[in-house]
Amino acid sequence: MAGGCWLRLRELASSLAEAERRVADYVVREGRRVPALSITELAERCGVSEATVVRVCKRLGLRGYQELRIRLSAELAAEQPQIVGEVRRGDGVEEACRKLFAGMVAALEDTLRVLDWSVLEHVVARVATARRVDLYGVGASGVVATDAALKLLRIGVQAQAFTDPHLQATSAALLGHRDVAIGVSHSGSTRDTVEALRLARAAGAFTVAVTQVGPSPITRVADAVLNTVAREPLLREAAVGSRMAAMAVLDGVFAGVLLRRYASSVRALDRTREALVGRKY
Repeated sequence: MAGGCWLRLRELASSLAEAERRVADYVVREGRRVPALSITELAERCGVSEATVVRVCKRLGLRGYQELRIRLSAELAAEQPQIVGEVRRGDGVEEACRKLFAGMVAALEDTLRVLDWSVLEHVVARVATARRVDLYGVGASGVVATDAALKLLRIGVQAQAFTDPHLQATSAALLGHRDVAIGVSHSGSTRDTVEALRLARAAGAFTVAVTQVGPSPITRVADAVLNTVAREPLLREAAVGSRMAAMAVLDGVFAGVLLRRYASSVRALDRTREALVGRKY
């Protein structure tokens, strides 16, 4: 496996102390399993302390173990067979569907590996107590933002999605310290979404970015980052995997908020369900 972290660990191994070398050897040998392990589990398997694991991460130039897990997951995703998610001319409908479904499953599994649970918990806590939650996105990311806003609204959270750049900027400028702004951008460089999140942060709101792994303009204006992983080189404009991954992450936020304020959420769901039933024919 020739990903960046593995290659650098191989190069570093001979210069590491014995305990650190055990960590490096394990990651190089069992790298595919590491993203699913907590730092405690990895330390136990290597027979070292958690501090030793952190030191190895620092030697790689990483901030800590969570970043190592994210990097390894991203490298695993990059090594997936090209058939995943790639529809080519000449494919039948069944073959195209199998490829698309495989790509979506891979995106969900890889995103689950890189999720930072402590960050997700923090985002859930802020959304659950927010006066107002504004979500920003354009194109496919706008669809994700709208879906999340509708779910949150149904459990009593004052949430609204904005997909027009002018409305995004207007809403962001009016937020305050009791509010949350969530920007969805797979690339992390969608100018309007980044600018809206920057304005929201300047206004005092708690800002969240839902974006692919790695540094990008949107991560620089976010107080919290929820990472996604998706490969779709030939279907990027269709945003198949990235849309599913981002939607799943925000569904996780929705589920966390529902559980945190369960009684009021259930009441709100019942009331909105009753209101909608009367509109069906």
